[in-house]
Amino acid sequence: MATPAELRLKLRIVTAAVSLLCVITAGLLILVHVRSARDEAQFQALHAQVQSSRGQLVPPQVVGDRVKEAREQIGQFYEERFPAAESLIFEELGKLANENQVHLTAASYKTEESDMPGIEQVQIGANLNGNYAQAMKFINAVERDRMFFIVDGVSLGGEEANGAVRLNIGLETYMRTP
Repeated sequence: MATPAELRLKLRIVTAAVSLLCVITAGLLILVHVRSARDEAQFQALHAQVQSSRGQLVPPQVVGDRVKEAREQIGQFYEERFPAAESLIFEELGKLANENQVHLTAASYKTEESDMPGIEQVQIGANLNGNYAQAMKFINAVERDRMFFIVDGVSLGGEEANGAVRLNIGLETYMRTP
């Protein structure tokens, strides 16, 4: 049989082992609690983000109505801003030239298919003569015209007497096809 001194030694070893297990268990519990609190805070933040995103969702019926309205607006834009014939383009350019006291000496065009159904792209090259101020007013009027024009480029073709200039202008517009 074991002596009382041996029993006390074994009891101290068992007590130290149990105490060590208690400390390790307490540490693990604290670590799990800290992580769960952090995970809970992260979950709450994500939950709040999802809830705020739900408020921004648009019902499918509203989306359908908006798409329908956008298509109507696009159709109206095409109808009002894109001519149905090439002659209307050159008539409009002639009118703007007369209003701004410049002379269109030459104009050429080339039509190409566009990515938009029922629409052709028209590339226009024009030469004009006139006073510099009137030429700039003409370009400004083209850009602001109700008919849709994009000024692609302007280059000086030369200078003439009395401050007149010769300009080469590249324009782009679109035309509705029948």
